[in-house]
Amino acid sequence: MRREDAIALLAGAELEWDDVAPFVSPGEHGYTRRRIARTDAFEMLVMTWRPGQRSAPHDHAGSLCALRVMRGSVHETRFSPAPDGLVDPRVRGELREGEVAVDTTEDVHALSNDAADGSLLVTLHVYAPPLPELRRFAARPSETRALPIFARPRAEGAPTVAVIGGGFSGTLAAAHLVRLASHEGRALHVVIVDRQAAFGEGAAYRTADARHLLNVPASNMSAWPDRREHFLAWARRRDPEVAPTDFLPRRLYGEYVRDAFFEVASESAESVSAEIVRAEVHDVRRDAGRWILDSDRGAAIHADAIVVATGHRPPECPIGDRWSGSRSRYIEDPWASLALSAIAPDEPVVLLGTGLTAVDVLLTIARAPREAPVTAISRRGLAPASHATSPVRAIDPSEWLDPLLERGPTARTLVRDLRGAVARAEDWRAVIDGLRPHTARVWRALPEREATRLLRHARAYWEVRRHRVAPPVAAILGELESRGVFRTLAGRVLAARADDEGITLDVRARGAIDPHALRTAWIVNCTGPGSGARLADAPGLGALLRARHLELDRLGLGVRTDEHGRAREGDRVRGDLLVIGTLRKPDLWESTAVPELREQARDAARTVLDHLADHARA
Repeated sequence: MRREDAIALLAGAELEWDDVAPFVSPGEHGYTRRRIARTDAFEMLVMTWRPGQRSAPHDHAGSLCALRVMRGSVHETRFSPAPDGLVDPRVRGELREGEVAVDTTEDVHALSNDAADGSLLVTLHVYAPPLPELRRFAARPSETRALPIFARPRAEGAPTVAVIGGGFSGTLAAAHLVRLASHEGRALHVVIVDRQAAFGEGAAYRTADARHLLNVPASNMSAWPDRREHFLAWARRRDPEVAPTDFLPRRLYGEYVRDAFFEVASESAESVSAEIVRAEVHDVRRDAGRWILDSDRGAAIHADAIVVATGHRPPECPIGDRWSGSRSRYIEDPWASLALSAIAPDEPVVLLGTGLTAVDVLLTIARAPREAPVTAISRRGLAPASHATSPVRAIDPSEWLDPLLERGPTARTLVRDLRGAVARAEDWRAVIDGLRPHTARVWRALPEREATRLLRHARAYWEVRRHRVAPPVAAILGELESRGVFRTLAGRVLAARADDEGITLDVRARGAIDPHALRTAWIVNCTGPGSGARLADAPGLGALLRARHLELDRLGLGVRTDEHGRAREGDRVRGDLLVIGTLRKPDLWESTAVPELREQARDAARTVLDHLADHARA
């Protein structure tokens, strides 16, 4: 759809209030979106805004957006991107009832209802093509300015380190690089490359839903291994009532990660510079001893070393070619910010998966009072356990673990001894938490055949106890279950058939011989992050794999690295190619949570700088 077509569609249409009134639905938790129509080419929605409700700064991720004000007045703020990854307000305007505006695909703006008289704002929007997510930008706080580190030219002779990925791991690796180089008086240029609009967030902390809570108490969420109270102190500056045991909203944490980087950047040496490139890396190659990163925007980036911190991959479709009919009611990526907004409270939903992703989706679609049932299906039907309501002291596992490792563990003996330790403990959480610092050592001690058995038979039981939900989230799940709104089902989806009114699933429950039919209005893929086997299709990573600079492990978990995170390339390791995060699961197994990732980020920065120093002396 062209800009002119969009203007003509909304400005020329003979629309009355009665045409949109059935879709007006004020929400308590933010402005609401109700879909009128959707095709592959466009989508039309009605949005309702209470006074004071506003959107975050955003662009339209490749879609053309046209809006018409049906009631009230909308205030619009337009923003300009700044070199430090934030956006600055540029101009404010107002659209009144009946007026039409069109935004191009890359305009960054925010909308709000600033009515002082308490009146609703209702807007009609057309997106072409349909918009899967809003790319949310981080606006600069009014009292701050861009730091000098982003305006400095690269110092003469300074090596460049490119960090691919701007989530928690990538941002913290960049922060450690800046801090170490500044402390040691070394020249360095750091580039963070990420396609997302706001660095520091990643998939986990990009959520705008206040009911999505951190899965770790505030006292253990510091970004710095050597400053354990850092996050708690940051949170208390915003709310002095925050307790060490509180599980805070995840949406705050991305802001914290950015602030942690800016804190270090504000103290950087003159010889250290940085830039943030908002782009998708689609090719990585070597030329004349340096890395060259090609992206979908701008000139190529030349780097002396790379830190790969790409985080979770999109989920894989568990149904595949066993689907017939339209997929318009199948949400493949639950992390896309707008994907769930079309689901109404009176429409039944099936979640494929019962883990933390399913919990997030359930919390979002149950914000408004939910009437229709939500069924979560997985092979074993296991939902995540809850943290204890009061702190539990971890139990040192050495008494039973050391003899097991000396004998040489198998999947069977490991599970047997772990169950024995749980049976002796007052709280099973104390055993799981005590084992956490030792998981990499245990994992490395398992022969490949035994590791495969552990993954097949015990992985799900470990993960629902290891990756627990906050007690307030567990309370919501319990309430939804008690009302019959939510249930888990152990089984497999054999096929899906979509028609004009919904979807029919053929489900075989665990232990059953014959399948049964399950009718639903929506299916959401909550199977969690994609496996390492699909990395070859990922932009950037695929190029590194094809050139064998990165190698997949044989269990399909990620890529091969050494104990420092250096990529294994055949029989050698690369000091100029470091890996952080979930891709390191083949070596560490536990490689997803902040306590592990903050140490990986620190160690990666140290390893890269040591390699660059050795290379300069050679």
